[in-house]
Amino acid sequence: MSRQVGIIGGGIAGLVAGYELSKRGVRVTIFECDQRLGGLASSFTIGPGVEVERYYHFICKPDRAYIGMINELGLASRLRWVTTKMGLFYRGDIHTISEPLSLLKFPYFSLVDKLRFIWSTALVKFSNHWKALENIQAEKWLVQQYGVRAYNILYAPLLNLKFRSYASQVSAAWMWARFHRLGNSRTITQKEYLGYLEGSTQVYVSALEQALRKQGATLHTGTRVEKILIDSGRVVGVYCDGEQVFLDSVLSTVPIPHFLQLVSNSCFEYLYNLKYIDVLVMVLRLRHSFSPYFWMNISDPNIELAGIIEYTNLNPLPQANGDSILYIPQYMPSSHPLYKMKEEDLFRLYCDYLHSINPAFQPNWVQNYWVHRDRFAQPICETGFSRHVPSIQTPVAGLYITDSYQLHPDDRTVSGSTSLGKRAARLILQQWEGQ
Repeated sequence: MSRQVGIIGGGIAGLVAGYELSKRGVRVTIFECDQRLGGLASSFTIGPGVEVERYYHFICKPDRAYIGMINELGLASRLRWVTTKMGLFYRGDIHTISEPLSLLKFPYFSLVDKLRFIWSTALVKFSNHWKALENIQAEKWLVQQYGVRAYNILYAPLLNLKFRSYASQVSAAWMWARFHRLGNSRTITQKEYLGYLEGSTQVYVSALEQALRKQGATLHTGTRVEKILIDSGRVVGVYCDGEQVFLDSVLSTVPIPHFLQLVSNSCFEYLYNLKYIDVLVMVLRLRHSFSPYFWMNISDPNIELAGIIEYTNLNPLPQANGDSILYIPQYMPSSHPLYKMKEEDLFRLYCDYLHSINPAFQPNWVQNYWVHRDRFAQPICETGFSRHVPSIQTPVAGLYITDSYQLHPDDRTVSGSTSLGKRAARLILQQWEGQ
């Protein structure tokens, strides 16, 4: 009889791990508490025949794990690459900062600032020495690399609004990884060159689901695991829907704070010190395009937003009939007043912000809006971060965990989660072979 693996969480890491295991004859059962698979990469319906992602995603050239799986699943014909623009709202105006030529026109940098920015960006693109940056504060490194003026205009708002009270503790390695990924997805002339799947990330999730079912995997949605069963230092299964499910191995792909609610073993105390911040995103369907930019950073003390993403400037979504899809993301603890704010109050606040950025914008542009909130979405990538990254293999035999902490120094992406799922599956198979 083949081995049986239970996977808690039907996000990308869980689906990919299940795919890799079932492909090799392992009996896989996936337990997902939501009604839909995909986790943070899942989609939702905004109108008849129109689905969009709950949280925006894009593909960069270095996203090899994701692109490799796209090819393996027969989705290569749906991969599209687009030259996009990045904007910056600063001192009441929107500026283009997508590539060196547009940056040279930015009136608030001196010539030295501009040349320093171009040179430093090139250095980051071609370097791979992130480990040397791990014990350096991001703020200190950014000032050294780009100068005080560039830091205050471009990067301080990002750090402060993404990590809040943790901003001064963030490692330069995390910031380097963001620059490195985007820098290596630029054209020869340094223009942004980003990708998307026609039909959005849901196409990837659906292809994984179909492949899993074809390979004999069992997928349970709307099913919450209540407890991981451990006996004599070894996992023996899970408790779910009022009954025990016996398994040879269990892989948890939910955030570690959720995982800790499923185990009572004292050997997991080392995981309680991991820090996260939560995410809140409003998605708006607009009758008109808000701007020509896919990504617009915001540097304005009166607007408590790090940026806005007009997804249809990357993926035009023909099924949306020319409407524009706008994402307004914010990272904050769940105790923050904005996180707990009523949706209609949040909408009015965001409309005021959007009107400040683009005076032509009016609330009647908005056909509909939706708010998504998720706990523990972003690890706090402090200096010395590697020392805190947990192993996929836990101290309990047969019990494994994946978490966005393990993507370090990279930020959470579909490609990173794909790679993490593959790593977990390889480790499970290798340990079985060793036994």
